[in-house]
Amino acid sequence: METIIAQATPSGESAITVIRVSGHLCKEICKKACDYEKINSRIAKLANYRSVENKLIDQVLITFYQEGNSYTGQDCIEISCHGNPLISEWIIKDLLKYGCRLAEPGEFTKLAFLNGNIDLSQAEAVAQIIAAKNHNALEAAQRNLKGELSTLLTQIQDNILDIQAAIEAYIDFPEEDLGDENKKEYIRKIDILTNELENLLDQSDKLNLFNKNLRVSLIGLPNAGKSSLFNELTGKDRALVSTVKGTTRDYLEMNIKINDDWITLVDTAGIHNASNDLEIEGIKRSYNQIEEADIIIWVVDVSAPYPIQELNKIKSVCEDRTSILVKNKIDLGEFEDSIDYQQKLVVEVSCTTKLGIAKLREIISELINNTFGYKEEKVLYVGERHKKLIENCLQYILESKRNFESDVGIEIISSDLTTARNNIDQIIGVKTNEDILDKLFGEFCIGK
Repeated sequence: METIIAQATPSGESAITVIRVSGHLCKEICKKACDYEKINSRIAKLANYRSVENKLIDQVLITFYQEGNSYTGQDCIEISCHGNPLISEWIIKDLLKYGCRLAEPGEFTKLAFLNGNIDLSQAEAVAQIIAAKNHNALEAAQRNLKGELSTLLTQIQDNILDIQAAIEAYIDFPEEDLGDENKKEYIRKIDILTNELENLLDQSDKLNLFNKNLRVSLIGLPNAGKSSLFNELTGKDRALVSTVKGTTRDYLEMNIKINDDWITLVDTAGIHNASNDLEIEGIKRSYNQIEEADIIIWVVDVSAPYPIQELNKIKSVCEDRTSILVKNKIDLGEFEDSIDYQQKLVVEVSCTTKLGIAKLREIISELINNTFGYKEEKVLYVGERHKKLIENCLQYILESKRNFESDVGIEIISSDLTTARNNIDQIIGVKTNEDILDKLFGEFCIGK
């Protein structure tokens, strides 16, 4: 069995760099490189790391994890050295001289899976935690790592197996009649399974929101103050601000954090009747960004009369969409008109005095949490691979129900249930192949 090594912390200068080692050479490295003779598992020891040539490389903390009680299931060590890239590179080159080799992406977690420390859905959760873009996605991935998805899928497997075991008794004893009452009971259990699988697929749809930054688009007439508001919300002068109509001719986007959530804020060209080809193209792109937006912020200059002919155009864009009306330039006074913007969420803002900016951020945050957050639900991380296999499982569960109702042979129903279980097996890794493992773990970062 080979001993693998990798730097577990990002490359570059830092306070500390952690180097992971897993395999049978760990004890030899502890003794020879760090003069660590009486090895105690899970206790950090301060030591001088010396090269194979007996040169002092660095003072390190070395922690040994015994086989069976480590992440990978093998003997492991973690070497924490000072975060100078020269030092970590020197130690890694020295470890190669002991006969170690550099780890492949995800190889530590792959070993943990192959040695039975975690199942496949938990292994995938490690990469999901690293890649999480917000707290909701992070919490969902952490539930998977704790085994909550595995537990639910195992229960579904057991329930399918219970039905299968019961009906196969009729295959072994053909003189027995399945009976209408038993058939109804099996169909009832299949309906429960169907609901559980559909709920998991629903969680997969919610996860799609977790896995991206929500897009928030600023829309409105030219000179409504969209670019000024964009600069205020981003905290940077990214958008060009001018009183000249049509200054913004293309959309500009930037990722910003609103409380605990990351969003992509988009500044768009003003919507109006344009004759210039460049402006027409800019407005076309504005509408494209509006279509892609999860939240629309309609910016209105309340200090000037609003053109009625443009009102219905923007109203129709906001109709049935999650939107906020921003009454901008409120410091200049509000023009007296009786326009009904038909917006439930309204906030008054001045980019000059900063009035209302904090309130707008809070409203955006509340919209994210109430409309897209699902913070009251314990959503599990049902990824694309999981989704396809759950869909396949559901297809065969529904097929078994149709066959029950059509009095198709029990052997066929049992075959449907077996295929349904096989799809769940592939999620938690009971049945898998090397190609699938290589693909999954190949997407991990080095050192995990």
